[in-house]
Amino acid sequence: MKSRFRSSAAAAAAVALAAFGAVGMASSPAAAATATCFGYTGNVNNYGYDYVAWQYGPAECFGVAPSGTIWHTWSGAGGWKEMPGNGKALHLVGYFESSAGKAVKVVTETGNYYCDYDDYATNTWGGWYGTDTDHC
Repeated sequence: MKSRFRSSAAAAAAVALAAFGAVGMASSPAAAATATCFGYTGNVNNYGYDYVAWQYGPAECFGVAPSGTIWHTWSGAGGWKEMPGNGKALHLVGYFESSAGKAVKVVTETGNYYCDYDDYATNTWGGWYGTDTDHC
């Protein structure tokens, strides 16, 4: 289950784990908003952050900083961590999981989509790669 948290609307919306279309644009997506998840506070853009309750792995929160860097955190992480691979995005658009691993999908300001995949066997994120499909 995935939930999107937006600073301007203090409510969470639960959405099934699957790809979904772009969420309505905020007037200034690069502006900073406070994100607190698992007790760790950081800054995300006005698209907010997402809480993802993975079926096969621990729950995580994902967000995009005002600078466009992509961050995540989980219980026991010690804080928000920048995702490997030096990815940049406007906002997060999808989450996918199988028993072998999980993937995160983002969109850039130019409308390009990228995914990053974490292999559960090695617990290693593989790096961002472009995609033009509905999934990763």
